[in-house]
Amino acid sequence: MSTTNRIAIVSIAKDIELSFLQDFKTVMKSFADFNIYKWIIVESNSADKSLDILNDYASKFDFIHIKSISNNEVGKPRTSHLASARNECLNILKELNVFDEIDYLVVYDLNYLNKGVTRESVKSCWQRDGWDAVTANQNGPYYDVFALRHRYWNNEDCWQTYRHMHDLYPKNFRFIWDSALWGTVYSKMIKIDKKSEWIRVDSAFGGIAIYKPDLIRDARYIGLTEDGLEVCEHVSFNKTIQQKGGSIYINPKFINFKLTDHSKRRKYFVYYNMKYYIVRGVQKLIDKVKSGK
Repeated sequence: MSTTNRIAIVSIAKDIELSFLQDFKTVMKSFADFNIYKWIIVESNSADKSLDILNDYASKFDFIHIKSISNNEVGKPRTSHLASARNECLNILKELNVFDEIDYLVVYDLNYLNKGVTRESVKSCWQRDGWDAVTANQNGPYYDVFALRHRYWNNEDCWQTYRHMHDLYPKNFRFIWDSALWGTVYSKMIKIDKKSEWIRVDSAFGGIAIYKPDLIRDARYIGLTEDGLEVCEHVSFNKTIQQKGGSIYINPKFINFKLTDHSKRRKYFVYYNMKYYIVRGVQKLIDKVKSGK
């Protein structure tokens, strides 16, 4: 790893007018040990001045390449559009022959989701060899179980499993314990100690990932199953690496933030359920005392 190593960064953008400056600063600082050959950003369906902001940066920095696309998939799940935008990034990489010019590809989510990435956390990805993809960890519950595939930790689509399981565990009131949701999703959002060993997985993302380009030249993102159901687009992309004998890891030191909207929902799920059961338990005790039983 050195400034002679060329990297390309790919990002998809929507409504980033107020956050892109912070993302730009984070990228410049955290990847200061690399030569940024291209930063390809595909914008779509923003309701603010995102495209104007991005074009302004592209006019000032020649390594930034912007393309705007429209969402022509009205009515389709969000992951279908995410897959289309990410695939457009890959198309541009091929059109510009970027794969032949770089040592690593960084997939970087915007909207200041990677505010905790540092130069040191990026360096930690080169503290060991033998990886083809290295993905992020959080300084809190690991949130991205949708993209995660691991033999023991999470080996299937958590939300599809939830849809199958929730009828077995009926939930009658808001905030009262949903066993299916906890069992299939939130219980898997564990906290990974940054001192832990690297975790080999079949798929992961977590907001930022670094790839060696050789095994992903033909990879594609798929956001829908054959039946039209929503599926995480990163799973199909990572499957190509697996099929070619590559290795994907979560690097516990590769911290990018603490909480996302997903892990916050887990936090409030636990909080409201604890509050409900504590209040209910105290009320039962009061009723028992009053009745003299």
